[in-house]
Amino acid sequence: MTDRSLRVLQIIDTFAYGGAERLLATLNGVAPDLGLHMSVASLAPPTPERSLSFPVLQDAGLDPSYIGIKLMRQRNAVPLIAKKIREARADVVHAHLGTSSVLVPLAARLAKVPVLSTLHHLPAHGRALPARTKEKLAIRSAGRGHSLIFVSEAARAAAESIHGSPRPSWRVLHNGVDMSSFRPAEGGTPEPLPAELGVPAGVPVVTIVAALRKPKGHEVALRAWPSVRERVPGAVLLIVGDGEHRATLESLAGEGVVFAGSRDDVPAILRGSTLALLPSLTEALPTAVIEAAASGLTAVATTVGGTPEIVDDGRTGLLVAPGDAPALGDAVVTLLTDHARRAELGEAARRLAEDRFDLRRWAGRLADLYDDALASKAAGSRRVRV
Repeated sequence: MTDRSLRVLQIIDTFAYGGAERLLATLNGVAPDLGLHMSVASLAPPTPERSLSFPVLQDAGLDPSYIGIKLMRQRNAVPLIAKKIREARADVVHAHLGTSSVLVPLAARLAKVPVLSTLHHLPAHGRALPARTKEKLAIRSAGRGHSLIFVSEAARAAAESIHGSPRPSWRVLHNGVDMSSFRPAEGGTPEPLPAELGVPAGVPVVTIVAALRKPKGHEVALRAWPSVRERVPGAVLLIVGDGEHRATLESLAGEGVVFAGSRDDVPAILRGSTLALLPSLTEALPTAVIEAAASGLTAVATTVGGTPEIVDDGRTGLLVAPGDAPALGDAVVTLLTDHARRAELGEAARRLAEDRFDLRRWAGRLADLYDDALASKAAGSRRVRV
């Protein structure tokens, strides 16, 4: 326990299904032990797709609310956010994702509250002009707050290569997961999956946990899957998550593919899986792969962004180039057909997760940044008075 007592308002772009949203729910599980009293608000107004994580956040003990900003250029956006910050009586405000990282630092300045921002994506060359402009604004605006947090070394390096020399406020802080919730199956034998998923008992199960968005690369996995099934009969590709790309993916799916939708029992599903898969085309630091590693599962993933900071190729999992369906399928088959190697890599993945991605260690470092932000604000106030 601690004598710290801070009210922290977390503001995120939406309550869609995604790793950043689940991360806030996880953080609230340990926040009280660190003296953090969290509330969470969505920048965007409620819609079905933008509210998929609302129940997850609610079940985590948060009281999710909506600010109702429809467009980043909305004329009253900054005053509305500042009003929310004041209503929350926040000591510190923490913005997550791109639009929030643009607008929330401006509003926090108006409300005279210290602000931190986390960019959960990987900056990349070649983005369309609107996305490139938004990213530049986010890095510039968030960089003027107390801390601009990148979730991987790869994301920070990409930002520097595209947007120039870093400011002193730039930090790298790997996300963490709850090592007690995400734990290996007893005896290394997969647990039974929930009956409603319709997955036959005893078959190899390869699980993707990710929002159903094009950058997650589900289409690559679906192209690879017939080849996997030919060599590993009965294998099931279990797709956990929801999003705007679901109808398209369902139209492409063949035999042995199960869509589970948004689930609140991901730890149990991972304990019932044989192998984790993430075929992303871009990633900053995929929480789903950290969760798989914590569950003692080896993973097949792609060589994008911060993924190699989780999957040490050949030691904790296998990496392939993004978009390469044949290589993806070969890697999946390699691990499905070699139990001893799969178990060895899974044990190494768990050890790496414990060492690098423990929730309490991450939350403690985040709480220290909140303390630093308040101390900087107090020091600034003293200088002004003098």
